[in-house]
This record gives sequence, C-alpha cells and structure tokens, in this order.
Amino acid sequence: MTARKSLALATASLALGTGLAVAAPAAQASPAVHSAPGTAVSRTDASAASGSWHRIWGPKSHRPTKYWATPDFVPRSSTLGVNARCWNGGDGTKYKIDVVRTRDKKVVKKGGWGYCNGGWMTVKANASSGTSYYMRIYLRGKAHTIEAKAYYYR
Repeated sequence: MTARKSLALATASLALGTGLAVAAPAAQASPAVHSAPGTAVSRTDASAASGSWHRIWGPKSHRPTKYWATPDFVPRSSTLGVNARCWNGGDGTKYKIDVVRTRDKKVVKKGGWGYCNGGWMTVKANASSGTSYYMRIYLRGKAHTIEAKAYYYR
C-alpha cells in the first residue's frame, strides 16, 4: 500500500514539475516582447500592465543614400526606441543609427554598426518627455534605401 502511495506521489510530482518546466520558458519569454519596439504580439493581463511600445513616427523610407537625418519626433515618456533597416543585395554595406536631441544637436545614444540585410536594428535611449529628437543614419559602402521608425515606451 505504501509503495502505491509513493509511486502516485512521485508520478504527481513529476507531472507537476514537468508542467512548471514547460510553462517557465513562456513566462520568461514574455518580457522579451518589450525589447523589440514595434513588435505586435498578444499579451497576458500581467504583462500588459507593465507597459507597451507606442509608435510616434514612421515607418518612413528614404531613397538610396549614404546619410539620412530623419524628421523630428517627440516621445511622451523617458524611454525612446528607434528602428532602421536597409537592404544591400549582398554587397557588404553597413549602417549605424545615432539618436540626437534636436535643440542642441547632442547625440544622446550611439548605435553600433550592422549589415544592411533587411533586418531591423534597434537603438534604445533615455529621453525627456516632450523634447524632440531625430535619427542620423549613416551607411558605409554603397547607397541604399533606408526605412526607419520611432517609438516610446509607457
């Protein structure tokens, strides 16, 4: 009789433990939704209460160029996220994004260099709500079409 209870308890513990292990990655993956501005995914009530990204400018594109200073945009919170991408057809062109405060032309955040492969590059910056900013997008290599957008997190 004791062996049956022990076996039942072990089976229940194993099933419960497996269920928690399967649920854990989904719970851990939920915050990653916030790391990519502009990603539209359904959220649970718990993660929706923590905030979301709101688009404030774009997506806009620019004809093939090696430099683009975007129009100004104004975040409504202290967290600003910008995205840009370009396509190169495999010629090795790289691009970089800088976030600039408009009033004094101060670069508040510099992004690293990435390849023009059609994927979005994201740069997050601390911002002042109600202050205007813009992006400077540089290409190293050949001129390509650039697409960009901006978000704030609240």
